[in-house]
Amino acid sequence: MKTIDLVSIRKWLFLGSGLTALFGLILLAIPPTLKPGIEFTSGSTMLIRFTNPVSQSDLRDEFTRLGHSEARIQSTGANEFLVRTKSLNVPAGSFNEVEPTATPTASATATATVGLGTVLIGKDGATGDIALLAVQGGDPCRLGIESGRVAANTQGTVLEQHTNCASGTVYRVEAGGATGYIQASDTHGFTPRATPTPLATPTAAASATPGATQSAATPSASPAAGAPAATATPRPRAPGERGDIEDALQARFGDFEVPEFSSVSPVVSKLAVRNASIAVVVASIFILGYIAYAFSSVPKPFRYATCAIIATLHDVIIVMGAFSLFGKVFGLEVNLMFVTGLLTVIGFSVHDTIVVFDRIRENVRLAPNAPLEENVNAALVQTLGRSLNTSITVLLTVVTLLLLGGVTIQAFLLVLLVGVVSGVYSSVGIAAQLLVSWENGDFGRLLGRFRGRSEAPAS
Repeated sequence: MKTIDLVSIRKWLFLGSGLTALFGLILLAIPPTLKPGIEFTSGSTMLIRFTNPVSQSDLRDEFTRLGHSEARIQSTGANEFLVRTKSLNVPAGSFNEVEPTATPTASATATATVGLGTVLIGKDGATGDIALLAVQGGDPCRLGIESGRVAANTQGTVLEQHTNCASGTVYRVEAGGATGYIQASDTHGFTPRATPTPLATPTAAASATPGATQSAATPSASPAAGAPAATATPRPRAPGERGDIEDALQARFGDFEVPEFSSVSPVVSKLAVRNASIAVVVASIFILGYIAYAFSSVPKPFRYATCAIIATLHDVIIVMGAFSLFGKVFGLEVNLMFVTGLLTVIGFSVHDTIVVFDRIRENVRLAPNAPLEENVNAALVQTLGRSLNTSITVLLTVVTLLLLGGVTIQAFLLVLLVGVVSGVYSSVGIAAQLLVSWENGDFGRLLGRFRGRSEAPAS
């Protein structure tokens, strides 16, 4: 029975792969190579939890109106969204700060007051810098990570006082441009204000806290006409551009809270790029070692590992070239989801290649005297149907998610779409074919032919 001869057309398969990879490399050589997202440049991330129902599309429209069309919005729960934007212009001390929740814990109720007076940061006689802290879960009695540092003996404004904490009284202070929480025992020289204002009264709290932030003299924006009323717990206005965005969101959607806010600096983004590159390199090294070990029972197992890595490198170039094109034409950015997708494609491609190699190993065991070319062709024919069925199933799922899913996973899905197609082709048209060419000495003859042509004019 006559079977398909896939090995005999390997030079055409190599030609198609080479031209496609060359096109991808040319795209990568044309600036901008890839359009980086905020994880690879710099940006801000905020978790927003609304009291009233808010749709993801409406929130995206509002950020676009505010000049942040690049914002990526991901739903993380009921009326809760994770928003990533380019870096917001906010003063120091505004990052990683956890605001009080809409329903304060028992330790934070009844005893909180604002506008108490002034205090000197640090214990009496302290030197150096003193850390101001953020809180965990909106509970001022649970101090967390550092939110800013100020010099010892700097005068700060006491914005809030919480006396029910097990560790003692906790102040929320603003000092030296930073805002955060500190144990009262780590301060001295407290000068009380004549008439502190209860925190439970929103309007009074807003007017009685002139030092809450750099712009605290201006009360938070009131909700628009017809908008749901704010809750009883006030949310102090954040400084800088973050405050402007929160005012606009308050006016359109009503009350909300920001449990988490952080910013990615250029230093952190460079670290993310380095770590992503290291992840790809380390994955390739482990793949190389694993395949060489798994196929140690066949002659020249290192060739199997090398051919698998070359096929995987081909897939990576195709995916990166495609995203370079998408970025230039459609403005598509690469982000951490792109890196996740790229590592997934590497794993999928290697898995498909190993299936073919495993069949080759079985054929070599059953017919050790047959030419490698025949064993490889038989293996390709035997696994072709399985590879196509598996890949088509994955592609149908990916296309469905692209049509119905959100934009937050778009980069991941596009990487899978391009990578799965390329991975199936590379398993059949590159990895297995390279084994045959290497065994038959095709590359040596090709190199000798080029050398002969270069030496012919001289003779």
